[in-house]
Amino acid sequence: VALAACLLGSASGLSVASSSSSSSSSAVALAACLLGSASGLSVASSSSSSSSSAGRRGARDGPGDEAFAALEELGGEAKPKSYSVRKVRTIPHEGRPWTQGLEFADDGRLVETSGDYPFGTGSFVRVVDKDTGATVQKITDGLARPMFIEGIAELGGRWFASTYEDHVALEYDENFNFVKSHSFPYEGWGLTHGPGRKSFLATNSSEFILSLDPENFSLVSVLPATCLGHTVPGLNELEFVDDFLGQGPALLGNVIETRVVLMLDPKTAKCTGAFHLQDLEAVTQDELRGSHVANGIAFSKQTGTLWVTGKNWENMFEIAIEDPGLGDLSQEDAISMLARHLESI
Repeated sequence: VALAACLLGSASGLSVASSSSSSSSSAVALAACLLGSASGLSVASSSSSSSSSAGRRGARDGPGDEAFAALEELGGEAKPKSYSVRKVRTIPHEGRPWTQGLEFADDGRLVETSGDYPFGTGSFVRVVDKDTGATVQKITDGLARPMFIEGIAELGGRWFASTYEDHVALEYDENFNFVKSHSFPYEGWGLTHGPGRKSFLATNSSEFILSLDPENFSLVSVLPATCLGHTVPGLNELEFVDDFLGQGPALLGNVIETRVVLMLDPKTAKCTGAFHLQDLEAVTQDELRGSHVANGIAFSKQTGTLWVTGKNWENMFEIAIEDPGLGDLSQEDAISMLARHLESI
């Protein structure tokens, strides 16, 4: 909690929700240390003390055992559900860019951002033809090197993109004409709109989901993403869906160093389910070094499907998320994969 809060910059009236009842005082101290003068800071506790790094690295009987045991300590909360993935179609990922953001426009355009990697290639935004994978429009305005673009979201008829360590958010009009830059005092990772499109939700490499004021990107509130009794650091590309699988609002996020996509309740940041992208494109050794990792989730309102891809992936995929039903063992359990990952960090 302390380490992540330090990354957030200054904020007034900040609300921090902690996943551990025993960590409230340390969270206050940490937030005060890292946030500077943050008047009105409040810290709320929501679960057990099992989210500590010491708990993650403690002795265990086998992969996933500790995480599932911790789940039993969470006051009878339902175990998050694993969902299966059905591939609908595949298109080429033209140029195999370093995907940082993926989003559908309200009018159905598929929008992708690519960071400046390999260094020197330059960051850009592009509109992708959903039938062929071809680039329909490529935008570099406002992205002079070495600026490194990250997530992108549409809000109020405008497009907003975060940047990695440039502390700038870029604003474009509906046709991607550059409008202006905004101060963005965070490390940029994922970015999406929040409930009711009244805020932005962002990540910054920590376990925290940041709620940001859409007018000036000031920090409104913070929630730790939690699952299986652990906090979940490293949520990368984000996607907010108003009604996912008929179960209400959901925040989806790629979990870094895995091919797991986590489903979170946006009100609490607690996980409700997960699915994985393990079977879409062959896993390469580069993924151990941060290349060729899954990144990019876009929900199509027109079809109710998701589009996904990854950094340097050869393809983009339209997929349907389904309930596998009892006894369906055709795919490895995404929650078990996540449990092993959380114990390893």
